[in-house]
Amino acid sequence: MDGLRSDIRQLPSDATAAQKVALQEKQQKLSAHITKFHETADAMTEGIELEAGIVHTDDPRFCKADDEEQDWEIHPVNLEDDSELVDDEIPAEDMGLWMPSSVPHDQVFSVHLSALQAEELELRKGQANDCLGRIQLALGHKAVIYRQHFRSANSVWTGTRSKQEARCCHIKIKKYVQSYQRARLAMERLGMDQDSLENIYQEILPEQLNIDKEVTEENRFGQGSDKLAWFWRVNGTKKSQKDAWMNEFYRVNWLKAKARWNRWEEELSLVQHEIGWTIGWFKHQEEKWHQWWNQAMKSGHQPYAYRQVLVWKVFVTEAEEKFKDKLLIIT
Repeated sequence: MDGLRSDIRQLPSDATAAQKVALQEKQQKLSAHITKFHETADAMTEGIELEAGIVHTDDPRFCKADDEEQDWEIHPVNLEDDSELVDDEIPAEDMGLWMPSSVPHDQVFSVHLSALQAEELELRKGQANDCLGRIQLALGHKAVIYRQHFRSANSVWTGTRSKQEARCCHIKIKKYVQSYQRARLAMERLGMDQDSLENIYQEILPEQLNIDKEVTEENRFGQGSDKLAWFWRVNGTKKSQKDAWMNEFYRVNWLKAKARWNRWEEELSLVQHEIGWTIGWFKHQEEKWHQWWNQAMKSGHQPYAYRQVLVWKVFVTEAEEKFKDKLLIIT
């Protein structure tokens, strides 16, 4: 379905008859596959009355072109205006597909259906991991295209071809994201624990799909505050990746993360020392004003000096109380 929806969105507004016919053939094949799937599902569920399947809709955030790709943004054709399409049946791309996850986990009363849901949950986990791995590879490929081909293009032909390659990667990324979203929604309906949905299989946001700047702008400023999107740190996808570029990507980011960690440790040590130095300076001021209080000869100087002694003593007491568990140097 994702592929068919993508083909429909890519079909130009002035599509030819051959393009429309090819699209209708894909719709007919998909409709036949869905019908056959439902017949098999009826046989496997052993007479359980099935509700209509879930109709998945594409997230509009991932259907529009990115800012850098608006030069070749595509306007979908309106197939409903074609005189050949007179059938009132539901288009194949909008047909509901019944799965065990179509029934919420808390509404399952059949042991057989519960077993099917448990099996689908494991399959959905694999689907989500595969999609995350493919998203990583596609983003890496797109970054390489921009770095090695698009920016260094020395002719119109090379630049146009690089744009086409980047656009293909863009379409793949959106397709994988939609497939992942469908898997995540199914896992949620299948009763996956909330902790896994919030920490392992999180929602993918459009801003997390930007081209990785480790390849396109390796000498940029502000790299110390960079943070990888969460799906780059999923263990299940990294094990299946054998791409040389991905190994280099993870190696560079590991070294950067280690350098950032060392910098944070150094900063923590400096702050702890500064806390001790601050308390020591407060004590020094208290002792200095106490000495001046003892040496004061005039009546007005003694009260003022003693007041300063009390002020700095309060500073020492409050600082030691607030930072008693954070001191590195015992003053």
